[in-house]
Amino acid sequence: MRGCGLCWSQAELDVLDGDPELVPAVVVQKFAWESADHFERDEYEFAWRRLGYRVVQELERLPDDKLTAGLRWARWPSWPEAERTALRALITDLIVRVAGDQERWWQLDELIQAAAQLDQDMTPWLRLVDDFQDALVAQLAESYSMYYTHSDGPVLTWMTWDDPGGPIVDWLLSPTLRDRLSGLDDRNAQRALELIDLMVELSIR
Repeated sequence: MRGCGLCWSQAELDVLDGDPELVPAVVVQKFAWESADHFERDEYEFAWRRLGYRVVQELERLPDDKLTAGLRWARWPSWPEAERTALRALITDLIVRVAGDQERWWQLDELIQAAAQLDQDMTPWLRLVDDFQDALVAQLAESYSMYYTHSDGPVLTWMTWDDPGGPIVDWLLSPTLRDRLSGLDDRNAQRALELIDLMVELSIR
């Protein structure tokens, strides 16, 4: 595999060409973090197709929304359907497992943003959030609404498409979420409702 000689040693490039199971975790992470245009695009795509499941392993080990940002350069929409389905299933399973472990809830924002790279859209992943338990939905709603009332919104650095935060605002302002939060005896839910009301007052859309 060819790559930027300033960033990659030949040994690292050679290992990227080999058995994905033998690629050290640090090299997988470096590959996913690297500027995509430091590789030949065709080679980059096939490397991603080989290493995608390893990137998900790194995403679980150290949640970081940048790890999937290269999928666009890797021509993700044109991958064989079976490969896309498999990678989506791995990421979905990771998010669901983290959602089931309260000690890991703090990781979900990074994971959801990483997952959104598959669709260039947060919407499908916020629909998944709607299936989570009430306490987690309330925590995420409070966190997201806090961003919009105390700053310009959540940091969406690696979402390079138009209006990446729009679906988050739509989710926060949806009647369905309001009804759900209103029925909860939960501090985060009540705080989220206060902040969402403030968003409406400030006309944040």
